[in-house]
Amino acid sequence: VRPARRRAAAASPEAIDVVAHASRFGFDAQQHQAGSTTMLSEEALISHHVNTVMDLQKLVPNLTIQTESGSNAPSFYLRGIGLEDYTQNNMPSVMTYFDGVAYPLSPMSSGQMFDIATVGVDPGPVGFTHGMADTGGEVRIESRAPTRTLHYGASEDLATRDRSKTTLYVSGPITNSLQYRLAGQTVQGGAYRFNRVTGQSIGNANLGALRGRLAWQPDAKTDIDLIANWSMDESDATAGFILDDFSAVSHMPRDRNIYATGWSLNPAFAKLVGIAPHSIPSYDDVTWGITLKAARDLGWATLQTIGNFSQQQRHEYVDRDASAFRSGDSFFAGNSNVFSQEVSLKGRPVLDGRLEWIAGMYYNRARAFGANWFDMSDTAGYIRDSFHNQPQENFSQFATLDYHITHTVKFTFGLQHQSDTRSLVGDTVAQYYYLPSATKRAHCGADPAPCASANPFPTHGALTNQFSGKVGLSWQARPNLLLYADIARGVKPGGFTTNTTVANVQIQPFKPEWVLAYEVGFKSDFFRRRLRLNGALFWDDYHDKQMLGTLVIPGALGAYNPEGAPGTYGSYINIPHAQLWGTEVQIEANPVRGLTLSQSVGYLRGKYTDYQQVNSAAVAANFTRTGFYSPVYTNYDGADMGMPKLTLNGQVSYETRPVFRRYTLTFEGNYSYRDLQDSLQPRGSGVYVVPAYFLMGGSITLRPRNGHWFVTAYASNILNRHYIDVVPVAATTVLMGISGEPRFVGGRFGCDF
Repeated sequence: VRPARRRAAAASPEAIDVVAHASRFGFDAQQHQAGSTTMLSEEALISHHVNTVMDLQKLVPNLTIQTESGSNAPSFYLRGIGLEDYTQNNMPSVMTYFDGVAYPLSPMSSGQMFDIATVGVDPGPVGFTHGMADTGGEVRIESRAPTRTLHYGASEDLATRDRSKTTLYVSGPITNSLQYRLAGQTVQGGAYRFNRVTGQSIGNANLGALRGRLAWQPDAKTDIDLIANWSMDESDATAGFILDDFSAVSHMPRDRNIYATGWSLNPAFAKLVGIAPHSIPSYDDVTWGITLKAARDLGWATLQTIGNFSQQQRHEYVDRDASAFRSGDSFFAGNSNVFSQEVSLKGRPVLDGRLEWIAGMYYNRARAFGANWFDMSDTAGYIRDSFHNQPQENFSQFATLDYHITHTVKFTFGLQHQSDTRSLVGDTVAQYYYLPSATKRAHCGADPAPCASANPFPTHGALTNQFSGKVGLSWQARPNLLLYADIARGVKPGGFTTNTTVANVQIQPFKPEWVLAYEVGFKSDFFRRRLRLNGALFWDDYHDKQMLGTLVIPGALGAYNPEGAPGTYGSYINIPHAQLWGTEVQIEANPVRGLTLSQSVGYLRGKYTDYQQVNSAAVAANFTRTGFYSPVYTNYDGADMGMPKLTLNGQVSYETRPVFRRYTLTFEGNYSYRDLQDSLQPRGSGVYVVPAYFLMGGSITLRPRNGHWFVTAYASNILNRHYIDVVPVAATTVLMGISGEPRFVGGRFGCDF
């Protein structure tokens, strides 16, 4: 929130230059700010069919966003830094912000991608001017603000497979100092996956969302902004296909059709988790939040505050073995809430405009309950529920100084301190036995009736108390050329493994990760601002990377070990050291009237330099030979980190001169290319590979010169490429792949007054 009035003396030389020489591409102020932020407009989001935060990877270099095993929880990787949050209870390495509010639980970032003004993606350590510190970067999403004059509009998007998206908004004044905006969206249909046995379709969307905003200016120096949002997602779940089945019971062959899947809900499982016995894999998620933002011009500084309370209830039934066998059916139940408050002061430039500063504090308190259910009746002979509570608090302080050494050279220093405390409380594993088995007899005796057992674990705590920092130098060499270099240290708190606890060693907290990031870059405009060329080179020293790994409890099968039952188990670990390096280039051109070209290039390499991990295959082979579990470690020093090495995104559009003096036609085409993605964990198995893929889209739009309405015909994935979007972690006995969208052909029409 910015004050309603500004004094002319507060404008920097760069800001004056931006106003005086506006470019054809927008986001001019960012061209005079150091850093490699990718800025996206609402038009870019619409033309690339960005409906969720996971779709942003179509537009941003070196960005990967993937679903966690078909759930609604996204995992972010930016420049190779990210957390595959299989247990969906830890802070992401790339933070998502909606209207200035940080979402430290990634599932809460879903459902609000409509009526958006801008999206900004910042790679590298963050948290020096607002919010929370993090290692990988942040995604900042800003919704459209209320307007001082009446505006209203609606749009409808209809496509093949009965997909539809309806968006409405109205915005205007209530009084001279009070404005409002209401917006809503509903998304329906679009299923393209099917049950390989029955042919039943799966994947239809059923999503609704609302947002309301009030902007109030009680006086010339004060702005207040109240934002409320709500969303409900009852869509079918993201279903996978079988890549490899390791089970001797089912031993399903690999699917030849990547849109094929399977499921079969156990009535006993349905009764335990509280869903209808005829349910197909689906979501039932409700998220809501209230934000209060305020800004007050104090003369010498601007006081800004952002307070928020958000809550989410999640109920997600996902079949993680993609088959009718009961070996990986899962149900996640969660109830989470986050309260946050940020207060900052942004000072007016002093020392003849040479020194600018901002300082502030941030606090959040999160309360999260989660229950992970697994139906393993056909393999292990029981249904398992692992549930826990996780309270968390974070208190951070930040300050950044910008000092203009000369009129064109600026030095930047940022410092951030955070204290993060979190606990794992009441972690318990309950098992329900319905069928005769050796496991049932061991826990329940000879009684043939269904029975249950429970194993609680003690409370554990984790504390992060660390500093982050940034030093940078920028040079406005010419009005159209900025050069910069910076070094930054970022920290992300540790956390816990919570999916299926069978041993106390699994829930020992993993450590914070930290990164030392180096970057040099430039921003430029040429040929009277008809060509924009931005580029950056980066190198990251990545320490204590958090990753889902494997641990071994030694001993013979069934033997006593105070640490737990002997065997191999999943648990988050810290990798001592890795290195990442690469480059990013973004080009925009307007060579002739009406023609606009854009291209982004991301190149990324990463390798582990200090990484010894349990070799699960070797442990299994040794157990087969000796009947004894013992850890076997493999040195993965020098192994590739698996991220796509090359990402390309491009767009071309041409707007004709007026047709019949009243209308324009816009022809648009876009493409994206993602290089091969190997396993994010070096398992030495090719089945984890996501092959490279190339996608194309295009559209034709007719609109009047006054812009009050439009009609668009479009197609996405025009070539109808069959590609794999993600290969998640194998939950139990089946390795799944999740297919990307096939070709969609549709039309959009709408009005805007």
